[in-house]
Amino acid sequence: MESEEQELAEKISSVHVSEYPYKHFVITDFLSTGQVENLKIDLNRLEATVPTNIYTSANGEKKEWRVFEGEYRFLEKFMKILASSEFIAALKKSMGIAENVEVSPDFTYDGGGYVISPPGAHLGYHADFNFSSKANSYRVLNILFYFNEDYKEDFGGVLHLLDPNTKTVEKSVHPRRNTLLCFLTDDLSFHGVSINNADFYRRSFNIYYYTKAPLSGSQDVNPHKTIWIDADSAHNH
Repeated sequence: MESEEQELAEKISSVHVSEYPYKHFVITDFLSTGQVENLKIDLNRLEATVPTNIYTSANGEKKEWRVFEGEYRFLEKFMKILASSEFIAALKKSMGIAENVEVSPDFTYDGGGYVISPPGAHLGYHADFNFSSKANSYRVLNILFYFNEDYKEDFGGVLHLLDPNTKTVEKSVHPRRNTLLCFLTDDLSFHGVSINNADFYRRSFNIYYYTKAPLSGSQDVNPHKTIWIDADSAHNH
């Protein structure tokens, strides 16, 4: 019988990768029903604890958790799978990264981890910061894993991928439970998140992967912060 690491790596290896608006893929029903139910048990317990970070705004509190060890054995296992050599090898194969390039996950979850965003929250269109001083490496891949049960499209919280030139929304990914999104990140991979509707708290795992040198010709070698842009496309779709 295959291990969970091998099963999930095979899903990554065989997935269809879209090149436009930039390289990405989406997998629905990423985990098995049993894995999802086990994960739900740990997440319910985790959400009852004090978050690592709380950001207060007019929309309420955005919460981030960055520690998934100890009593959260299903959650810890899930995060370890995303950092496993099998999983990363499959990621590199699908995303066209050479086998000899070392790709490392960010175990500090700088800017990531398990995140709950409140009703009214959204994320403006941007390209991500290109360099982590903590990891001393360049950011090359983002993975988002969603855990929103009974999601309906009018809940909002939709991730938009923008055309690098026109800045128009060319791909929308709804944050349904057990959906995994991976995309290449460079200075032209503009994206953002539409507004969460009145009763919707968006739940996601945000995991970032790094290399010692930029992989994209559109990635500046000089470290920079997030690049925010103005775009005509509304955030409420």
